[in-house]
Amino acid sequence: MGTHTQHREQAGSYYLALGAVFLVLLAAFGGASRADELQQFFVRFAAIAAIAAAAWPPGSSALRDARAPAIGAALIYLLVLVQLVPLPPALWSHMPGRGIYVDVARQTGGLGWRPWTLSPDLTLNALAALLPATAIGLIALALDFRRRVLLTRLVVAIASASALLGLMQFAAAGTSLHLFRTTSEASAVGLFANRNHQAVLMACALPLLAAAASIRMHQVDYSRRHFAIAIGAALLLLMGLASTGSRMGLLLGSVGLAAGTGIYLTTAPLAGSRKRNLRICAAGGGVTLAALLPVSLLVARSGALARLIAEPVDQTRAAAWPPMVHAARMFLPFGSGFGTFDPVYRMVEPDSLLSTIYLNEAHNEPLQLAIEGGLPALLLLLLFLVWWALAVVHAVRPRESNVQRALAMAMATATLIMMLSSLVDYPLRTPLLSALFALACVELVRAKRHADAPRGQ
Repeated sequence: MGTHTQHREQAGSYYLALGAVFLVLLAAFGGASRADELQQFFVRFAAIAAIAAAAWPPGSSALRDARAPAIGAALIYLLVLVQLVPLPPALWSHMPGRGIYVDVARQTGGLGWRPWTLSPDLTLNALAALLPATAIGLIALALDFRRRVLLTRLVVAIASASALLGLMQFAAAGTSLHLFRTTSEASAVGLFANRNHQAVLMACALPLLAAAASIRMHQVDYSRRHFAIAIGAALLLLMGLASTGSRMGLLLGSVGLAAGTGIYLTTAPLAGSRKRNLRICAAGGGVTLAALLPVSLLVARSGALARLIAEPVDQTRAAAWPPMVHAARMFLPFGSGFGTFDPVYRMVEPDSLLSTIYLNEAHNEPLQLAIEGGLPALLLLLLFLVWWALAVVHAVRPRESNVQRALAMAMATATLIMMLSSLVDYPLRTPLLSALFALACVELVRAKRHADAPRGQ
């Protein structure tokens, strides 16, 4: 029995170290979604290595007791792979939306066996983009609750580092310290290429920080120093979010802050002495008041609030909706192929919308899935949303262990923030955020397993 426990502890430490190293690498190189960024090579190579390492040794497979997420991931990979299978000319030429491509192929004498997707290289890139989330998902599935909490703390630390870098970029007027070749100009983007993605990470980190602080309070070694660190980190995250100048970030940050406050108040052990509880409330209120001035100044300087009031909805993206809906209808029910939004949109874009602004993505994931994946992709999305809703209901339900509940609620909030952002942007196409989403989904899966709760809590 002792040998088995020792082996399990060694395996857990192995997976924790693997996950930590991979997350740090994603923090350094995984902040961009564009395929032509050099860092993507390192991210995907590391993801393949991490997947191989997570599946070894076979005796401690990360897929044990994780049938549902394994089936879901397999269906996603299968749909992308099916789009790469060559089809006979008679079948391919009669697929919806292929008319102009069939005419070109016939005139050039190239009408032969072709895959479902209009651009196999772009679909292969979409397939490779799934690797980081797959890697961290496999690793997280093999971790017990205590080690998943440690990974969560690492995510908060990464977000804090990104906020600090963003503030340094803001101080330099957004003209230096950027990590990627193509980035939001004159913006505080932190570890990312896009300021909206920076704002999403800050918003997600707020409830994660609250959960980590709540869990820490359940431990005997909790002290005022830990509380001060948590408050300082929250202030840093809020300042980092305010400096982005993201209109969406302000709204999502409000969600994250409200959720974080609720998580802390409902799960932290506040049943101690009245004097202690009053000190905690007073300290929290004092820090909140102190944070109002710097955060307000950063919001004013970044122009996010003024832009949100003057233009709540981006007019360029709103004008692009009709042609994008037209493209989705053109290619239904099969879609044009994952990764093909750019060439497809260029084909349907009206002359009135031509400008120097480059619409690289639809900035609405359900609509882009309809264009690229058709009805099969929308069906998978619907199945995921049903599973997610049921998992969230279970996550927020009161239970014996407030420790486990706190982390589940925080991860549920993080997934909600990223999905809300996906209605007006594309955060999950960034390796770091896609990995965070996978990590959060694993916690929702594990939240149903009472045996996984930490002992002694």
